[in-house]
Amino acid sequence: ARAQPRGPQAPGEIDLARAKSEGKVVLYTSLDTKIVDSINSGFTAKYGIEVQYFRGGSADVTSKVLAEADAGRPQADMVDASDLAALLLMKEKGMLSPFRSAATATVAANLRDPDATWITDRLTQAVIQYNTGEFGKAPPAHWADLGRADMKGRLVYFSSANGDGAPRIQTLAQHLGWDVVKAMAASKPLRVTTPQLITQTLERGERGAGFLQNDNIAWRSKLEGKPTDFLFPTEGVPTELGACGLLRSAAHPHAAALYHEWWMGPEGQALLVKGGKYSSRTDVEPPIGSPQLATLKLLTLDYADYKRNREKILDQMASVFGGEWGN
Repeated sequence: ARAQPRGPQAPGEIDLARAKSEGKVVLYTSLDTKIVDSINSGFTAKYGIEVQYFRGGSADVTSKVLAEADAGRPQADMVDASDLAALLLMKEKGMLSPFRSAATATVAANLRDPDATWITDRLTQAVIQYNTGEFGKAPPAHWADLGRADMKGRLVYFSSANGDGAPRIQTLAQHLGWDVVKAMAASKPLRVTTPQLITQTLERGERGAGFLQNDNIAWRSKLEGKPTDFLFPTEGVPTELGACGLLRSAAHPHAAALYHEWWMGPEGQALLVKGGKYSSRTDVEPPIGSPQLATLKLLTLDYADYKRNREKILDQMASVFGGEWGN
């Protein structure tokens, strides 16, 4: 039988004194470190509770949570990942504790679990980022442009050896067809392990354009005055849901629930947006200078299908791009 949640299941059940006596929160997240640090600093300043965290790609976060659970030594209190399939798997295994956040009313029903075990906190759009010195005012504006013959040796993308980056490629293929993806792969793009490395590669002028880049990282590079810009192709932009949930095994359940409400609340989400991310809350404006999500054609992944067919999909990635994909 599944263990019953031992922590709060609603904000009104959080005991602040008990949360402070628990002393800390342990977070596993795939969110950008700069944003995580700002959210954590604000929480600690307000409540005096330390936040310890592990940051890795979504696949790293998922494998760590599952491995520790299998070993009978769970460490995390709260998990956050940009791969909804991971949260679905954890729910299926009975690892997540139901918690009906005060933010629930501000998040669309299709972006949260009806059983309240997870809730979307952010949406990341996968964009085309480019070096302005190389492309000037005529950058590749469409995904098909990246498959042109003159793009050979000029592209960069990210994916780790355990499959991070695969969901957004699958999203693009699902909506626009594998021919578009195969044409990009045929240009022999440079593969790096993180979105941050895409930007660094472009800023140094080592490649001209990066495909399926995190919009917040491209946004920050432009904001800092680096020789880069980015765009949202009009035919559609893959969007990834970042979602969070509380673990049933949480050793610091009240501190974790308090942190969850800070993370999903107006203050935490304002810090998220300040870092260039789009909030899942309908009452929070997009990052400065960014378009409203309603003006973009968002391409979404069938996460349940991705969870069921993950190995087959990763085999396809390896066949098209080569290298290790965690399959």
